[in-house]
Amino acid sequence: MIVTIHQPDFLPWLGFFDRWAKSDIYIVMDDVQYIKRGWHHRDKIKTQHGIQWLTIPARNKARYKQLINEVIIDDNSNWWKKHLNTIKASYSKAPSYKYLSLKLEKIYKKGHTRMIDLNMDMLKLMASIFNITTPVVFSSSYGITSTSNERLIDLVREVGGDTYLTGTGSRAYLDEKLFSNRRINVVWQEFKHPTYNQFYGDFKQGLSAIDFLMMQDIENEQIKIPPFLFKIKDEIKEL
Repeated sequence: MIVTIHQPDFLPWLGFFDRWAKSDIYIVMDDVQYIKRGWHHRDKIKTQHGIQWLTIPARNKARYKQLINEVIIDDNSNWWKKHLNTIKASYSKAPSYKYLSLKLEKIYKKGHTRMIDLNMDMLKLMASIFNITTPVVFSSSYGITSTSNERLIDLVREVGGDTYLTGTGSRAYLDEKLFSNRRINVVWQEFKHPTYNQFYGDFKQGLSAIDFLMMQDIENEQIKIPPFLFKIKDEIKEL
């Protein structure tokens, strides 16, 4: 069983969905420390003024060591309306703007209190568009107290996994020998970012997947995704 473990980021890039699609189960790492300058509350889109962040304001005062699943959204501003206005200004002429903007607005208007609930609703929306059916579980439901590599290993074993699919960003800290000693195969994600039509000048990669989805065509209220770069699970198991 192929397992990926990732924090519940806000509107993440295409590479994240690539890993999710390749896995048999996605463990949402929700019980680790929230990083104020990380990706849990923000991501980038392309606008007529260049690359711009969409950021969810969080209540951080006196909450320096809060876990991701404890973060409360700061609703002392019309931040979500600003998001929608920025998206409209940037993508109103995009092929799937009408379809996606209505979906996004519906989620924003739910008035989530916890950031993780908003993020998970956004992730589920995008996964449904990508036709990703890999099930999701939360690390907090297992009560694991180990840290670092051991925590990842314990989570993989807890769900019955034998293969851990991870991104290149973890090369700095992941100890493959520890996984091997516990009979877990480590597979490094091989993701080649697709090039697609974009507005506003030269192509930029690594943006929120919303940028990609906005630029696709719609047919009968379904976004037509061109042949994507997700490897089928059998190919991973052969590595």
